[in-house]
Amino acid sequence: MAHNKHVKDKINKELNMLYPDREAYLNLTKDFVSKLPELQVKEHDGVKVVREDLSLRGGTKTRAAEFFFSQIKEDVVVYVAPRVGLAPTAIMELANLYNKEVVLFMPSSKEISDHQAHVINEGPKEVFFERIAAMPNLNKIAREYAKEKGYKFLPFGLDHPYVIAGFVRICEELCKKYSQPEEMWTVVSTGVLTRGLQIGLPNAEMKGVCVARNMKSGELGRTDIISEPLAFTQNEKILPPFNTVKSYDAKAWKYIPKNTGRNVWFWNVAGELLSPEGFDKSAIDSYRDWDKNLTNKN
Repeated sequence: MAHNKHVKDKINKELNMLYPDREAYLNLTKDFVSKLPELQVKEHDGVKVVREDLSLRGGTKTRAAEFFFSQIKEDVVVYVAPRVGLAPTAIMELANLYNKEVVLFMPSSKEISDHQAHVINEGPKEVFFERIAAMPNLNKIAREYAKEKGYKFLPFGLDHPYVIAGFVRICEELCKKYSQPEEMWTVVSTGVLTRGLQIGLPNAEMKGVCVARNMKSGELGRTDIISEPLAFTQNEKILPPFNTVKSYDAKAWKYIPKNTGRNVWFWNVAGELLSPEGFDKSAIDSYRDWDKNLTNKN
C-alpha cells in the first residue's frame, strides 16, 4: 500500500490542553533520574548522528519510554509487536530494568521475522499470535485482554504523553552538551519521534522520511516530509556508514544533505537486530487460520 497521502496541517497533536508546551513536558520529568547509559553522537559525512545503536538494543524508544515505565504501577504490560520495529525490544529492555513482565501480541504469519525472533528470545511472559486484517484489530484484541487481566496496555508506537515528555527531556540534555541542531532528520512511522523532537527542539528545522503509512491529522506537526517509495518491510540498498535498521532508518540517509557546513543532524534510533544465533524460527508456531475455519482456538 502506498504511503504518500499525508495530512500536512502543521498541527502537533501532542500539544493539547493537558500539556500545551515544552515547559509543561519538562516539568513532568524534572525529578526523574535515568538508569540508562548516556546518549552518544558521532559525525558522519558532515552530519551529526545520534547513535542509539551504540547504547541500547531497543534504541531511542527505550530511552524515551523510560520515564513512562517508571510511572507504571501494574506488574505486567501488554503490547502489539509488528513484524518490523524495535518498540517491543525497548519494552523488554525497560521491563527488565523496572521489574515488569511482558505479554506480546503478534500478527499471524508463516514464519516470524528477525525482529520478532529477537524479542521472543528475550523471554516475554507470553506471546499470542492472531490472524488479522489490519493492526488496529490486533490492538483492540490486546487492549481487551489487558483490561480483562488487569494488566497495563501500552499504545502502539508507545504514543503516550509520558513518552513525549521523555523525548523533550532527552533534547534538553542534548542541547546542554552540544547545541540545538539547525536541521534534524528522522524517519517517520507513527510520528512519535518527530513530534517529540519538534517540541524538544523548537528552533530546529524538522525533516522526515515517511516509511510506514499515511499520516493523519496532527501526526506530522511542523515536519517537512519525503515519502519513501519502498515498502515498510523492504530493506534499503544504499546504506549509511553506521549500524542501522535496513528497513527503517537506513531509508533516510540517501536524502540527507552531506557536508553542507550547516549544523545538520540525523537521529538513528537503533541498530539492526537479527534473529539470535541458533534460534530456530520454524519452531515457533505463528500461523493461524481465519476464525471461521478454526476448530480449536488458542
